[in-house]
Amino acid sequence: MYILKTTRVLLIVALFFPLAIIAQIRSGVAQYKVILQENTNTQLKGSYKNDIDNIEKQAQKLRFELAFNQSASAFSLVKNLPIDKNDFTAKMAITIFDGDKMYYTNLKEAYMVEQKSFLGKEFQVKTNLEDVEWELLDEQKLVSDYLCYKAIGKRNGVSKNFEIFETEIIAWYCPEIPIGTGPFEAVGLPGMVLQLDLKGRSVVLENLDFEKETQVENPIKGNVISQKEYDSIYKKRVKAQMPR
Repeated sequence: MYILKTTRVLLIVALFFPLAIIAQIRSGVAQYKVILQENTNTQLKGSYKNDIDNIEKQAQKLRFELAFNQSASAFSLVKNLPIDKNDFTAKMAITIFDGDKMYYTNLKEAYMVEQKSFLGKEFQVKTNLEDVEWELLDEQKLVSDYLCYKAIGKRNGVSKNFEIFETEIIAWYCPEIPIGTGPFEAVGLPGMVLQLDLKGRSVVLENLDFEKETQVENPIKGNVISQKEYDSIYKKRVKAQMPR
């Protein structure tokens, strides 16, 4: 669901991107990199600071891939990256920066599936795109030479006390690429998301190749449940594990 602050976005799409051009963009593969915000942990000393520095160095090597066509998209960490996945700091970077997550979006049927693992069980957490709220703004900027517009959304997080909470995310989407997909859960917008700003980092388009045909299948395994059902399971399991 969109919360529109302006009609300017839709007017720009209508005026500058004719249907003849839009029809040419059918499928492709996009690659994203991680850009970190400046490290604010300047007070850390010794081995802890070294670990954090090494984790951040590993994070800068991470690359994510978005395969898409007009019907579906799949987003995940690029395979065979030049990192040692057995290294502690590499493992931490993959976990902290969501390299262990996968997303599949069925654009034709308007739903998204997120991979979640909990206590040894795999789940496909399904969300209908009509239930995802974005606030569209008229603020704009260039991302990889594409004109993008700002949208504000929410993502679920887990606190140190294993409590679920919401945090703000900012997506920069490009109406010139009229396929409503992007990195992680940044989908359902009127254009591809080329930059996603999360807490402490941004996931930014590095390369975009349009291809004649890209086949996309759901790579995620596990039982299909709703976000509400998953949250209920999570809370019950966590409560059962906590000492009384």
